[in-house]
Amino acid sequence: MGLFFTAILAKLVAVATWFGALFVSVFAALWLMGTDLVCWMLEGFLGLIQTILSALPGVDGFALLNTAQYISGLPADLVNMLGLCRVGECMAILLAAILIKLTLQIIPFTRLGS
Repeated sequence: MGLFFTAILAKLVAVATWFGALFVSVFAALWLMGTDLVCWMLEGFLGLIQTILSALPGVDGFALLNTAQYISGLPADLVNMLGLCRVGECMAILLAAILIKLTLQIIPFTRLGS
């Protein structure tokens, strides 16, 4: 009689482990589908924004953000002094610092200074 209950208990344990493995596999598949869905929606949104920006008359994408066109309109002496003072490198360092700070703000428990 003990062997009978042991065999039934072994079968129940095998079925339970199979359902556990099935649950883990289904959860992993649903998680991957969810992340793919989010990436697909973000890609679609960015594609829509790109289409809207390229459809605007007189606007060539992000041509308005090109600072070289504004600097070329300055007098040559002023551009020379800005180059000697390394203003371009200073702006690059400041922009990198701001981007690093904003990136660190996204990470939980690292809210530096705010």
